[in-house]
Amino acid sequence: MKRIGIIGGGPAGLMAAICAKNKNNHVTIFEANDKAGKKLLMTGGGRCNITNSAYFEDFLENVVTNKKFIYSAFTKFDNYALLNFLNQNGLETIIEEDGRIFPKSEKATDVLRFFERQIIEKEIDLRTKTKIKKVYKDEVFYLTDQDDKTYTFDYLIIATGGKSYPRTGSDGNGYLLASKLGHKIITTKAVLVPIFINNKLSLRAQSFRDVRLNIKTSDENISVSGDLLINGNFLTGPAALRASSFIVDKNIVDFSIDFLPDLTYNELEKNILYFLNENPKKTLGNALKALINFSLLEEILRLGKIDINKKSSELTKNDRKAIVSHLKDFKIDFARLGSFESAVVTRGGVDLKDINPQNMESKLIDGLFFVGEILDIDSLTGGFNLQTYFSTAYAAGTFIKENT
Repeated sequence: MKRIGIIGGGPAGLMAAICAKNKNNHVTIFEANDKAGKKLLMTGGGRCNITNSAYFEDFLENVVTNKKFIYSAFTKFDNYALLNFLNQNGLETIIEEDGRIFPKSEKATDVLRFFERQIIEKEIDLRTKTKIKKVYKDEVFYLTDQDDKTYTFDYLIIATGGKSYPRTGSDGNGYLLASKLGHKIITTKAVLVPIFINNKLSLRAQSFRDVRLNIKTSDENISVSGDLLINGNFLTGPAALRASSFIVDKNIVDFSIDFLPDLTYNELEKNILYFLNENPKKTLGNALKALINFSLLEEILRLGKIDINKKSSELTKNDRKAIVSHLKDFKIDFARLGSFESAVVTRGGVDLKDINPQNMESKLIDGLFFVGEILDIDSLTGGFNLQTYFSTAYAAGTFIKENT
């Protein structure tokens, strides 16, 4: 009976185990934490954004690093194949307007329970509180844990994740193991992180729908749309996280927010005039609160040195244009990006030049596979990263299943 070892009990490791298991092999998962799937429970704000409903080409457009590499694995097991697998095995899902897919219960715990049931049903050996410290191959793979206990396997899958959210156990150990096995590691960086700013804003935890971030770097112009959360000295939410993925190591020349991207400057000014003319005796704060978030209005009037208690009829043309300008081109003084502590994903990892895209097997060592975040692949927010983990895991797992 062939023995398959999997280092890492996250989404990629669990999926790889399920796909690899057959009656002719024995699968063992090693998880350093006291239970599997710790990071999975954090995804989607605890709701678990499993995947996205975008069709093939649109889906792949959201893969930022090494899109071509993932093409083969995604072809074998795409987002709709994943949904079919989950639904047929008892996990109901829902699709939101933006295409993000969650469990119907909107609880990440139910996704983890789904995988736990699969592991039990398939009689896969899950060993928690077991951190693999050393790996080498001499005809078979030898793994040594923190207690110097040694295990041997015919096939080995490394699914240890990256460095994001290190408190969940993502300490980069997999990179050390891969390096000692001869694999090159592309420099790792934190992506999909909050954007810290130098502005001293009075806004506190304010959410804005469908804004546009306009960023000019020394070599390109970047525009990202979506929801945004401004919280004191940092920006987060889908728009900020996506933007962060494009500006890693870039020199930021100009950064601004368009709070009403669906309106031109002239259209916005006409709307403001309408509200002012409808409420000539009201203060600016009362007249415009139906059009503009009140906290944002306060901040914009402060920046324009305009008294919020000024009567609508007293607002000058220059004041009006200043309000429009700040709403359409709200200047941000970029400070830095967040660290791995707040990163959703790791950029960098195992160099894909030494990995077979068909099955995730190492080109350097037969029987060695890498799946999930440890690979140098990263995508935007919206369920795209988890899907790549599942797709790479499926490619490796099914190959092993068919060959044991």
